[in-house]
Amino acid sequence: MIRPDLHLHTNCSDGVMSPELLMHECCMSGITLMAVTDHDTMSGSDALCEGNPPIPVIPAVELSMAEMPGLHLLGYGLARGQKFRDKIQELAALRDQRAQLMLQRLKEMGMPISYRDLLAKRHLEGGPDSTIGRPHIARALVRAGYCRNMQEAFAKYIGNGKPAYVPSERMHIEEAISLMNACGFLPVLAHPRELHLEDHLLESLLDMYCMYGLKGLEVYHPSARAKGYEPLVRMARRRGLLVTGGSDFHQENDSKHGRIGSTVEVWETREEDIPAFLEALQKAKQ
Repeated sequence: MIRPDLHLHTNCSDGVMSPELLMHECCMSGITLMAVTDHDTMSGSDALCEGNPPIPVIPAVELSMAEMPGLHLLGYGLARGQKFRDKIQELAALRDQRAQLMLQRLKEMGMPISYRDLLAKRHLEGGPDSTIGRPHIARALVRAGYCRNMQEAFAKYIGNGKPAYVPSERMHIEEAISLMNACGFLPVLAHPRELHLEDHLLESLLDMYCMYGLKGLEVYHPSARAKGYEPLVRMARRRGLLVTGGSDFHQENDSKHGRIGSTVEVWETREEDIPAFLEALQKAKQ
């Protein structure tokens, strides 16, 4: 029986578990196929793929798109795709510059946080290629005693539109889809319900993205539970898109994301969808 989780995060981006610990937890949860989809870095998935993992790991990444909040693209690929990887490294460098600008704003507000210390902690936790995002800054604000918790850090200082917020540099989705396809990766639209669109508007977007070359839709995601998965299944099937799913796991006791394997049981067609997904991966690699 196939038990997939194709959307997982490690401490190489904004998750809390190391790749090795995440692998252990996936094994303990009965997962038989996993994908590490860290933001703007493939170091976590690469580390597992190179280490003779006990269960198959699909190299993957998650990218935030420029068009609107919540618009994310998952890229899955067995190919090396060096041009795509170079772009990911460029985005990671821009993310790092953004973090430095946010720290400068916090310093001007009387809340100095050492970039060097933050970077050292990130490298210690996630490795030399790990990226710095807002969750890491939020945790640093809590450690320094400036905030009681991460929610307060976002609400007061680093959330969208707050005093220390700096917009991120992002790719446009047409460019990202084109680059993924050209480099042997499958572009999959992540968590479509997090766009908070009526179905007819979402369908219009999907039609546009399919013209760009979109290959899949992440139907089985915790955010889709409230409205039910079937409408998204129909949207995907009508357009010949691959159906994928995953927990979007970041850490335990996370109200926004799912626990490891949380979408497995509701993904009733996974025995058909996963072979189709794996076949498409092989074709994209060629």
